[in-house]
Amino acid sequence: MIDQIADKLSGLPEKTGRTVAQFVHKMTEAFGERVYSILLFGSAVGEDFIEDKSDINTLVILDVVKVYDLEIMMEAGRKLFKKGLAIPLIFEKGHIVSSLDTFPIEFSDMKRRHIVLLGANPLENAVVEQKNLRYQCERELKSIVVNLRRGFLRTDAQRDNIEKLLDGSIASTLAACRGLIWMKGKTPPDDVADMLADIRETYNVDITAIDRVWRLHKGQSGATALLEAVFDDYIRNIADLAAVADKL
Repeated sequence: MIDQIADKLSGLPEKTGRTVAQFVHKMTEAFGERVYSILLFGSAVGEDFIEDKSDINTLVILDVVKVYDLEIMMEAGRKLFKKGLAIPLIFEKGHIVSSLDTFPIEFSDMKRRHIVLLGANPLENAVVEQKNLRYQCERELKSIVVNLRRGFLRTDAQRDNIEKLLDGSIASTLAACRGLIWMKGKTPPDDVADMLADIRETYNVDITAIDRVWRLHKGQSGATALLEAVFDDYIRNIADLAAVADKL
């Protein structure tokens, strides 16, 4: 089983691929034929994956999900969660179809970047409506601004804390940016730099600070100079994107 899964993960760094394969093996050991599908999705399937930093995202679909099942999954994955495997998304069979209008950005991205590790492909015929994308893009971007401002009050104006706050927000910001590209009927590039360039060209907005925070996330030295100024500009960039989404 692990060897078969490993073949599907040949494009990933060895350690990451081994972690994912072990997780699939543990899920099949724990739930057997109750597992309808297991997917790997997100940055681990794209070009922007950073080993030991980027999340390793999985989706697990069972026939039904009860607290007892969650306890089994928690225990089975405990050591792997400490190795960078994100807590999986857990759905019951059939619930994805009814959730496409609730999480349109996530499912658009998931449909674009995923590997079916086990079972059927629940995204094969998934269709996301643009009206739902527009609403979620605006909501997510405005929520990021609100949460950043609230979060700043807990930083005590310490550089390390501000960096952590910015770093913790960038994944959601980039997801919303991808949603804006989906809104135009285009497929977002896997490379973040190319995706941000597409946003800049498509909507004619300044996203320099978003790019800076992305480079900070990657650990590039010199990505930020005056962190408070970057924080201000970053919020302004996001607010401008929210205004764009509001008018679409």
